[in-house]
Amino acid sequence: MRIRTIGILGASILVVSACGSSSGKSPVVETPAPPVNLTVYINDSRVSVSPARVGAGPVVFVVTNQASDSESLSISTLGGTRTLARTAPINPQGTTQVSVNFRPGNYTIATGPRGTTDASLAQPSSIRPAAVHVGRARASADNNLLQP
Repeated sequence: MRIRTIGILGASILVVSACGSSSGKSPVVETPAPPVNLTVYINDSRVSVSPARVGAGPVVFVVTNQASDSESLSISTLGGTRTLARTAPINPQGTTQVSVNFRPGNYTIATGPRGTTDASLAQPSSIRPAAVHVGRARASADNNLLQP
């Protein structure tokens, strides 16, 4: 009787331990790097970004418009060949946020053209753009506590 009970217990342990297993490795999804905040300051003469160097991964731009007119902001690859993100016009003394998931490279942060006519929209902005250098990818957030 005792040997039979031990045999049944051993068989049930094997059956339960095999439940849910599959052949091969289980998929491991790496957690992305935690987002980094960059501040963007716009005035009547230039756009400033701090810090100007960051590792690749998610970035949140916190933008403040201290210019005398409403300004929109665009984030594009260096030379403006591809726009990654664009904001709606930001009122003077206003703020907004925009998120971008960067890859390594150089990027331009610039104000968009303003006006209502085709001629005014075709004119480049007189506000000097800023540059951001994005280096290699940042470490993942796998070992960070209290991450959502």
